[in-house]
Amino acid sequence: MGHLFIKLTIIVTVVLLLFMPVNNFVKHSYDYNINHAILAFKKHPYPVDIINLGASHSMYGYYFKPTGLSHLDLALPAQTIQYDFKLLREYGKYLKPGGVVIVSISQITFANSEAKHIGNYYKVLDRTEIEPFRLIDYYSYLYLPGTNSGSFNSALSGKLKNFKWNSHQPWANNGKNYSGRKYEKVEAQYREAVENNNIQQNVKQLRQIVEYCSEKGYRVILTMEPVHQSYQEYFNEEVMNRLVFQYLKALKLDVPFLNYMRDQRFADNKDYFIDPDHLNREGRKMFSWIVYKDLKKLGYL
Repeated sequence: MGHLFIKLTIIVTVVLLLFMPVNNFVKHSYDYNINHAILAFKKHPYPVDIINLGASHSMYGYYFKPTGLSHLDLALPAQTIQYDFKLLREYGKYLKPGGVVIVSISQITFANSEAKHIGNYYKVLDRTEIEPFRLIDYYSYLYLPGTNSGSFNSALSGKLKNFKWNSHQPWANNGKNYSGRKYEKVEAQYREAVENNNIQQNVKQLRQIVEYCSEKGYRVILTMEPVHQSYQEYFNEEVMNRLVFQYLKALKLDVPFLNYMRDQRFADNKDYFIDPDHLNREGRKMFSWIVYKDLKKLGYL
């Protein structure tokens, strides 16, 4: 019995020693810490002039510091409009009187109904706002993220992104390969949303966000961020009307919609993009100045 205990102890110790580097690897990965800016704000909040909501297009889209505005970015990858609303209710109290809320509209806004990265919200929202909330998932994500296959795969792919096949690099074939893959993914998501009757729920949620902003005295605006020409070729006017614009039109929202998706100042310039549909540092600086000036013209600032 004593020998068995010793063997088990050795096995457990070896497993732990092997697991610890994996756990630390995931804990220090970019994707695992994607919400670091919101966490930092939560610890030391301050009044802000402008908040942006949305998914990754919005997260990579705005940087208002050079304009002199105080800004809180509440956008996260693949964020559903339901979580836009949850974050707005949680952090909207920090908006200055008459502050601006940017609601980013993307190709997935009305089709995206499942929060695929629930862990992003464990520290930035109250657990009662997280759906579904499972205690074992919560603690394993916070303290043992290496056990989560999704977190591990994200961390690993982040490290290996420079070793992708040439055809899978963001700008292979001038971005058309990447844009084609994104198009197929979005179309599949849209078909699923139609089959499951999820679109109307998202449409209703957008109206609720706008009405909530009106009740709170926030100045709300809808935007669509610029994308590269290669992305526009797949997400043309016909496709965007089916995915997005028909639903916006039916809502008849009495708020401005600034659509920069086909803005020619960005369309043919890869220097402004990380990949065909996400702005880089220089791109978001330029874009944020454009949005700032347009908001001033509207009398929002």
